[in-house]
Amino acid sequence: MAKDLGDIKHFSKEDKRFATSEDVADYRANRLKCNKIADLCSGIGVQAGAFAKTCKEVLAVEIDERKVENSIKNFPNENLTFICGDVLDEKIIKKIQDFKPEIIFCDPERLAEEKERTIGSIKPDLKKLIKIYSKINNNICIEIPPRIGLEKLRDLGLFEAEYLSINNKLNRLDIYFGDLKKSEVSVVDVFSEMRIEKSEKATKIKSVRTPFKYIFEISEAIIKAGLINEYAQKIKGFVLENKDKNKVFLTSDGFEEDDLLSLCKSYEIIGICDNLREAIRILKQSQFGKVVLKYSIEPKEYWKERNMIENQLNKNLKTEANLFKINGQFVVGEEV
Repeated sequence: MAKDLGDIKHFSKEDKRFATSEDVADYRANRLKCNKIADLCSGIGVQAGAFAKTCKEVLAVEIDERKVENSIKNFPNENLTFICGDVLDEKIIKKIQDFKPEIIFCDPERLAEEKERTIGSIKPDLKKLIKIYSKINNNICIEIPPRIGLEKLRDLGLFEAEYLSINNKLNRLDIYFGDLKKSEVSVVDVFSEMRIEKSEKATKIKSVRTPFKYIFEISEAIIKAGLINEYAQKIKGFVLENKDKNKVFLTSDGFEEDDLLSLCKSYEIIGICDNLREAIRILKQSQFGKVVLKYSIEPKEYWKERNMIENQLNKNLKTEANLFKINGQFVVGEEV
């Protein structure tokens, strides 16, 4: 379960809303473990505080003086130094240069609301930042808005794009330069640290129209990263044809208790039928009291339809089913 930022004091809800979660901060701190790390645009200090647990010395820079003062109160670590300043200012650059970091991390500022994510709205200017700091050390990691298309980042140079998944949801995108780069594209589950990488050997996975014994709802991070074939090969699954373009499912007759499944939600199929009336009969017969609709439906219609179904079930039963609609058929499944 994800940690919250309840112990981080002196900051507003708005500050915490855009802050790095402790789970992500801990994952990065482990991946970027080194002797000296510089944290640029450190915000309210959560990431810098995590770096202080795995690195011998941390130098954090933040342009907002209020955030710097409060970060010092929250993270009074002896090996962690916060300074206030613009990371593109010559004086700050000189301090980082004198610090001689082995790794440089940056979580730049971006607009809270933006119809289409672009690097043009990110501050500081990423091209300028990379040009300046790569002269100090090319081992750089930068957080990027996860919805941004990788084609918009290619001018930044060669990097690994690592998509982070939490509870099957796309959470973060980090790009790694220099010796930090392990592959071209990857996906990592933050909790289990299970990792999938892009592979030139990955072949297009066969698709099927009818699900086998199990359905796998893969993390949206895998979809965004374009690693569906790589993941399907890992779990020995097939792509399930689906007219609903917003949903991607895999299916298989086998199921293994493996960390690979931390990057998906797994369901055992209870029954398949052609209409909702028959689906409700299966739900009753299988002793389900609740049902989650796993097909696309207008938000205002979701609870109307779900309540209509659950009103015909035994409300005293706490067991919960999942109802899919695939290629015109209803599929009743139970999460494994």
